[in-house]
Amino acid sequence: MVVAFAASALASGSAAAAKKMTYEQAFAKCKGEIGASAPGSEALSTAARHSAGGACMKKYGFRLKK
Repeated sequence: MVVAFAASALASGSAAAAKKMTYEQAFAKCKGEIGASAPGSEALSTAARHSAGGACMKKYGFRLKK
């Protein structure tokens, strides 16, 4: 039973590592999410868009590049 648990933990860990997005993929996904949540450019200020984008990128494990 312990061996089965260890095998499943290794399999799920390697699957998660294989599914990690690149920075560019995460940026594109976040850009789409932020754009979808605010249909007009007037809906969010520049600072609000930047903050929301940073939070989204952090969700996927990245920091915004300067």
